[in-house]
Amino acid sequence: MFWMYDMSAELQQFYDQHVRLGAELRKNLAAKRDLNLSRLTLGLADLEKPNFRTTQNQGGYAMHTLNQDHPNGDTGYDIDVAILFAKADLPESPLAARHRVRDALLKRCGLFADVPEARTNAVTIWYAEGYHIDFAVYRTWVNQWGQTVIEHASAEWKARDPSAVTSWFEGRVDALSPKPNPGLGYYPKVKVGQFRRIVRFVKWYCRSRSGWSLPGGMILSALLADGIYRPNADRDDRALYDTLVALRDRLAFSRKVQNPIDGSDLTGKLEMQNQVKRLHEYLTRHLPRLDVLFSQRDCTREKARSAWDWIFNHSFWGESEQLKRAVVEDRALASPYRLDIRCDLSRGPGEKPFGQYKSGSSLLRKGMGLKFTVVSTDVPPPYETEWIIRNEGDEALEAGCETVTEVGSVKETSTAYKGRHEMICRLKKGGMTVVQTVHVVRVAGGWFGHR
Repeated sequence: MFWMYDMSAELQQFYDQHVRLGAELRKNLAAKRDLNLSRLTLGLADLEKPNFRTTQNQGGYAMHTLNQDHPNGDTGYDIDVAILFAKADLPESPLAARHRVRDALLKRCGLFADVPEARTNAVTIWYAEGYHIDFAVYRTWVNQWGQTVIEHASAEWKARDPSAVTSWFEGRVDALSPKPNPGLGYYPKVKVGQFRRIVRFVKWYCRSRSGWSLPGGMILSALLADGIYRPNADRDDRALYDTLVALRDRLAFSRKVQNPIDGSDLTGKLEMQNQVKRLHEYLTRHLPRLDVLFSQRDCTREKARSAWDWIFNHSFWGESEQLKRAVVEDRALASPYRLDIRCDLSRGPGEKPFGQYKSGSSLLRKGMGLKFTVVSTDVPPPYETEWIIRNEGDEALEAGCETVTEVGSVKETSTAYKGRHEMICRLKKGGMTVVQTVHVVRVAGGWFGHR
């Protein structure tokens, strides 16, 4: 094995302080889950409908792979909860079953960033801070052979065990991670459960830039469990590097990922295929930055930290790699004039506004309507109002919509692309800009966009 600069102690510190969710954050998310389960119970009572029988945690929360928010990248925690009803207590239509859960939540919905919505696979509640909760609706019944059947209310009723993915993942953590063998006197130097930590590190990388649209936890977990993860009993940093290299090489010849539970194609949709393709491209670009770690003569602690910053993009490792934004003309102009704009927020383009969105204040879902207007200025008329949209990220780039410019007193648009975007408003006289201001809009990824 080639020599590699040892950053395992720093990696563990970074994991403990910035990656792992931690008991307090996990407790806060559980409180949000329980509060909304209580709302659902009360809402069902308001509708005079039977309550659910039991619930099960799903997804990253249940698998203990949910990370802290990335300060420079994709944000927003997600909690997936399976709600199990008796078959007789739900409508026969899976759509009607999801609508019942949505309607019950609407009875007691409280102050959410948007109303609960019945999507294809779940009923979703989201908060302005970026939190969201997916309630997946299930029904249970006993067939003629005395077997308990569990079905998920998707586009149709589909047989599905809500605990299957969590059980599979826990089994992979136990089977794949280095383990002690007391009979042989062998004890790994790394902590138990290395596979889970490596999954979390790779998830962190995929969420390390706000404009990236890369695979989510299920695809990444399935990939790493399918022969990509490279265990190392001595060092987590070596296991992570070797795993990233193996992941890049695997995606170079195959980008198809199968569901480990039922063998279905997790990358069947074009959007998922594009996400996996981008992951390969970014790994190909960033992994050479780690080459310095293998220079025994030249590598220093400072160089090693700087190299890992290309993966983690976090101030813990040094000065974070940042995307170069605006040119000089987009900075605040030295102008004697004042310009204030307002952004009205609606549930969709053309719909009635329900509130205002302050610059960069929260994470919005895709598909929401935005209406920008000038509310105050001391520029004497006449003047021309110019709106410039600067869209960040993979999705806007591939759609050819990085920059959009229009003229008019009002600008209406929508949250179409994941990332951190800027709406620049300029007031012009004689073709010259006399004052401008910038309004930042933050848009979340797939869990808001998939309907």
